[in-house]
Amino acid sequence: MCSSVRSLAEFKDIIGERFKSSDIFWVSREWKPSPSYRNGKRRTPEEVKLDIITSTRIQHVIEELVEELKTSKALLYKEVDGILDEMGHRQQLPVIRWFGYFLTKVMKRLYSGIFINEPSIERMRAVMTDSPVILVPSHRSYADFLLLSYICFHFNVMLPVIAAGMDFVAMWGIGRMLRDSGAFFIRRSFGNDKLYWAAFSEYVQYLVKYGDSPVEFFIEGTRSRSAKSLTPKLGFLSVALECFFSGEVPDIILVPVNISYDRTLEEVLYAYELLGVPKPKESTSGLLKALRLLDEQYGRIHVDFAEPISARQFCASIGYSDHHRAIRAASHSLSHPHHPSAYESKAVSHLAYHLVRQQQFHAVLSPFSIISLVLSNHLALSATNLKQSEMKLSELVHEVNELVAGEVEAVVLEALSVHKSLVQLTPSHTIQLVKVHSRAMKINSSKLKGHEMSQKTLEVAVSMVMLQHYVNQVLHYLINPAIVTMSMWCLDEREAIDKGELFTKYQFLRTLLSFDFILHKSWEVKDFEEAVKQLDLLNIVEEVVPNKLMLGNHKKLQIIMSNLIMPFLTSYSVVCHVVEEVASDWCAVSTIVKAAQKRMEELLYEGTSFQPQSLSLDGFNSAVSSLASMGALSKRRINGELKYQINKEILKKLSHELSKYLQYPGRKAFLRDGLRSVYLAKQTERAKL
Repeated sequence: MCSSVRSLAEFKDIIGERFKSSDIFWVSREWKPSPSYRNGKRRTPEEVKLDIITSTRIQHVIEELVEELKTSKALLYKEVDGILDEMGHRQQLPVIRWFGYFLTKVMKRLYSGIFINEPSIERMRAVMTDSPVILVPSHRSYADFLLLSYICFHFNVMLPVIAAGMDFVAMWGIGRMLRDSGAFFIRRSFGNDKLYWAAFSEYVQYLVKYGDSPVEFFIEGTRSRSAKSLTPKLGFLSVALECFFSGEVPDIILVPVNISYDRTLEEVLYAYELLGVPKPKESTSGLLKALRLLDEQYGRIHVDFAEPISARQFCASIGYSDHHRAIRAASHSLSHPHHPSAYESKAVSHLAYHLVRQQQFHAVLSPFSIISLVLSNHLALSATNLKQSEMKLSELVHEVNELVAGEVEAVVLEALSVHKSLVQLTPSHTIQLVKVHSRAMKINSSKLKGHEMSQKTLEVAVSMVMLQHYVNQVLHYLINPAIVTMSMWCLDEREAIDKGELFTKYQFLRTLLSFDFILHKSWEVKDFEEAVKQLDLLNIVEEVVPNKLMLGNHKKLQIIMSNLIMPFLTSYSVVCHVVEEVASDWCAVSTIVKAAQKRMEELLYEGTSFQPQSLSLDGFNSAVSSLASMGALSKRRINGELKYQINKEILKKLSHELSKYLQYPGRKAFLRDGLRSVYLAKQTERAKL
């Protein structure tokens, strides 16, 4: 998986040092990093704007729009000027120093340590100067936004310029501070706005070709509320790589970065968003209010920089050679918009997925993600009458110890302490989920993105969705073995299956789940073979004769693997049923999602389902996308809105195949009053954020 073996001993705590010396002396020290790209030019914001406005591309687009819109050049140049003012970044060292001082104070209060893989920093530093550098961090929290800048400041590396969403611009004081610290702001969508596209493309490529700082962008596009990696967005990467494809730079170095949190700052907010409560609008007052409430500990952060990736070498490895680039460079026009060739589109897509996978493989798993996996599995078994409802601390420690070697009790207790707003250790040494949702919380039902659920449902769902957030942190390591295990789960006891037939079943579930997980088609065979090998070593699967497999004797791990993806399959099954009712004619995805969430709530009360985390809108949206890609739903844009309609025969076959994996004995309702305490402990104070 990883190209190198890591040790936690390589990680250095950069916040621990700040308790030993003056913060103000540290941020005001002499700071003279070398440029990240030797061909970069130190330019003022005004000079950058002038270069872009007078560029061939902008002039050509303006000439076209004068004819199309019957307007004047002066107005269009004024519009470009406004776009660049809105977009443009600055790097003001005095502001950076004061921002660094503020961040130090906040992080010392919140985190017990911020650990950086020092050798990975030096590895990145070694490849700088010869080619432009693009940093590609994972995105799980607002804290990601300036964390890399803080790390670069600490290690005397040139601070990156950061692609940021427009959400922050309107925040009084904060937007200006972010801009002066290197953020440039881009709109979430451009539509058919030719002028904005031209200004955006020219700005990004200017930073790549001539900037003396690394460029930083989030390839997932937005924060992952679920803690799963999101399908990569290709737009920014494609624009940046155009400089390489056209021969304007000989290479581009991309550095995937993983930022791993013991506890996510926005955990409560994310749970509500996933259940359909819109996120509050970003504002300075909201930020200040949140800071006043941040009186809890959030554990550690681990940051690891993956092996730098040469765009030139990567593209050559998938068939896009220097010969292809030479042909492309010969036809390159600075004025006309570039339309990527099939080779280029393939290279961008493969590289994007590779970047996300490298982020995943450089994650540092928190102890609580393992605890959450064990606890989630225990609750699922409790709901199916297969296990006692209460879990003792000793049992939790034992089960964590079966998954992780070494003495774990102290680590488990520390993790429970960090997450005490979600998981409670009772005086009788049992583990219970805390009731995070308060009935006093005001939810505007008119703005809900999903179905209006009852208060009793929310009391269960918010806590379970939060728990699932931490389970999801480990899923990228286990998803392929879990899919293989689930593919065999519906077999009779000791029934053997041909490896080729198993691969066909694996392909079905993998394709179905491809909008929930990073499961690139080109990795399919390799991932399957590696998963089977891992399962064989763990005695979850065994090869009885060559190319004949059956479930092994490790029943506990088989159940854990199957329960890992059961919440996702439950969401998909519910969507399969509701689209028959609501999508017989063209309807919007919001209609399907609301109907699915309503039906899921009904199933929980009926006791025919026991996966409250399946109420998450994330799963329903992924299911709609998956059904559409597999042909069970047709999609069409009607009056500017994407709408869906069922293809009955395909949906029927797909739904029937899916139902084979959802047969569990002994289900019972967990939302009834007598059982609610199994999931939630009473709490006098809400978790704060």
